[in-house]
Amino acid sequence: MSDCNNALDDLYGYLDQEVSRYRRWRIRRHLRICEGCDNAFVFEQRLQVVVRQCLKEDVPPEFLARLRQSLHSDR
Repeated sequence: MSDCNNALDDLYGYLDQEVSRYRRWRIRRHLRICEGCDNAFVFEQRLQVVVRQCLKEDVPPEFLARLRQSLHSDR
């Protein structure tokens, strides 16, 4: 169970490649043998792809203008 907790604690760092090479190796090894953690990894990996795709979409200029106006009127 502690291996699962450790793997899940570092999951986002692993996905963002922010953990050490040794830690990545340990997480990959754990994911190969633990279906529950691997399922969590696959879900988070897919979620990360969807979020990145959404961030690439163009924001309508009218929306940005209204947002700027709203931010300036709050001051």
